[in-house]
Order: sequence, then structure tokens, then C-alpha cells
Amino acid sequence: MSILKKENQNLFVPRDISWLSFNHRVLQEAADKQVPLIERIKFLGIFSSNLDEFFRVRVATIRRLIKTRSKGKDFFNYSAEEILSQIQLIVKSQQEKFEEIYKGILQELEDNNIFIIN
Repeated sequence: MSILKKENQNLFVPRDISWLSFNHRVLQEAADKQVPLIERIKFLGIFSSNLDEFFRVRVATIRRLIKTRSKGKDFFNYSAEEILSQIQLIVKSQQEKFEEIYKGILQELEDNNIFIIN
């Protein structure tokens, strides 16, 4: 199910889904090889920090709504459960992309004799 619905010629994207789209643009900057390597690492950090705050604030709020409200439509014809389900799908995809970009950046660092040692 797509979170976008067409009603009265208007498309509505719930703010939490829209916010994830914004954070995806941050991830795209990390993937852009025209951006300097150190900046790409910073974009990965920004993406992670943003996602952490998103879960601490927005997802926590949605979960509280699920516990306290009826199953009715809460977000302009979307239930909290629908929003949470869509968030999980989007974040899973973004995390996979993050991992791919991170591994690529690690390889580029190694190619430049820079190693991250745990």
C-alpha cells in the first residue's frame, strides 16, 4: 500500500513520511562521489543523528498514539498503525542504502591509506 492517496486532486504525504524523504536527501549527498570524501562521512553522521532523533521523538509519539487512541483514522485518513508500518518499510530500505554507502566510503578511505580501526 502506498501512503500517498489522491483525494480532491490533492496529494497528502504525512509529515513523518515527508521527514524521512528529507533525510533520504541527506543520504543521497553521502552517496554523491562529487562531494569530498570527508563531507560524505559527515553526511552519514547527520543521517544517523537525524534518524535517531526521529525514532526518539516522532516514532515514540506514534507508538503512544497507538496505545491511547482507537483504531480510527488519525492522520488525515491514515491510522497511526499505517504510518508506523510505512515508516518501518522506508527506514529498512534507507538503512540498507546507508550500509552500502558506508562500505563504499570505507573502501575509498583504504584506497587513500586511511584506515578506521576499532
